[in-house]
Amino acid sequence: MIEKLIAEASKCVYCGFCEFACPTYRAVRMRHFGPRGRVNLIKNFDGKLSKEAYKGIMTCLLCGACDPQCPAGIKITETIRAFKVYLVYNLASQRASS
Repeated sequence: MIEKLIAEASKCVYCGFCEFACPTYRAVRMRHFGPRGRVNLIKNFDGKLSKEAYKGIMTCLLCGACDPQCPAGIKITETIRAFKVYLVYNLASQRASS
């Protein structure tokens, strides 16, 4: 599953068109709180995520405003949603085994 998400995120050309449509990016103006930053976090995911990066992913509203803006055709909302599920499941599994 994670490989598919990383592959989808790897299509990003870093144009930034998605950021102008994103309500959380407009409110905070920090890269990891926008679609481009979130996609980059997924693309470079190595099994670890800082608290700040985790917040960036989890604050996505999944509103879909970014999707039609992407010239690379990335399914941004779907990718972030699936990554959230992956993180929650894996974090819960790690805590249960600790």
